[in-house]
This record gives sequence, structure tokens and C-alpha cells, in this order.
Amino acid sequence: MKRRTAIRNLGLVTGGLFLLPSCNFSEERVPLVLSKLKITTEEEILLEAMIDTILPETDTPGGVSLKVQNFVWTMLDDCASPEQQASFLNGLRGFNASVKEKHGDNFVDMDKKERLATLQNLMDDETLNKDLSNFLHTTKHTAVWGYKNTEYYMTQLMPYKLIPGAFSYRTKTIDPNEKININA
Repeated sequence: MKRRTAIRNLGLVTGGLFLLPSCNFSEERVPLVLSKLKITTEEEILLEAMIDTILPETDTPGGVSLKVQNFVWTMLDDCASPEQQASFLNGLRGFNASVKEKHGDNFVDMDKKERLATLQNLMDDETLNKDLSNFLHTTKHTAVWGYKNTEYYMTQLMPYKLIPGAFSYRTKTIDPNEKININA
């Protein structure tokens, strides 16, 4: 064997051995990696359950299947101020304790009807602390915003027209059953 080939192969094997410990072959879920926010897998699962409750799966895809939770995390990580991020995370971390105190069970362990009733009760509750209220309203607002900006929504539910209006001079009768785009 040639000396250069042996040294190259030894370098490849050594590099592979250094990289092998970083490969994770376990079945457990790895939390989402964001640049500013540090979240756990449990927090990510809790937000997914909330998105699934706010935007459930029906005959149209729901929020979780369209990955709206990733939009919420990204918008919060990239666009919110550090104070807003801290308030959101404090509300998220206090959410399950508040739900358990008022309803006796973790939010993730509830069925869909209980989750919806719990969220409605908490959204209407005037006595919530500021962080929890901020968390609930920010999640709802950003989830709906993210859903309205998905490819599915923009192409199937409300088709976007780049040029507003048709190029005709005839008047059009409005059909109440026709899908419309509010931007057109």
C-alpha cells in the first residue's frame, strides 16, 4: 500500500470516529433549536397541543400538519423583543400549572373537547397574570397568522392573485358560494 493512501485512509477513519459520538440514533425527540430561545421538548409538545386545539384537523389540514407551531417559534425567536420572549416563556412555563390547578389535569393529557373548553375559559379569564395572558393571546394570534400564510391556505382556500381584479370591463355578479380572496 502506498504511504499517501494509508495516511488519507487513516485521516478519514479518525474523522469518522470524531463525528460518530455526535450522531444520535435514539428514538427520543430532540427539541427545536432556535437562536435566542432555549426550549425543551415538553414545551414544544405543549405548544403543538395548543396549535392543534386552536387550528384542528377537519376536512382541511390543521395547524400541526401544516407546521404552524414552527412558524410561531420562529416569529417569536426572530421578531419579538427580549422582554416579549421572556414574558412568552414565563407564560408557557406557567400554563400547565394553571391548567392543572383549575382543571386537575395536564393540558396535553386532555381530550380535544376538554382542551378547547380549557383554552376558552382561560382566554376569557380576566384574573390571569400578565405573562399567561400574553402567552395565550400571542399564541392564538401568531398561529392564525401563520395558518393564513401557509401554501395550502394561499393556493387552495383563498387563492392569491398577483394582479387584483380581472382584465374585463364587464360587471361581475357576486356569487356567495364562490371562494374569494380579500386582497383581490
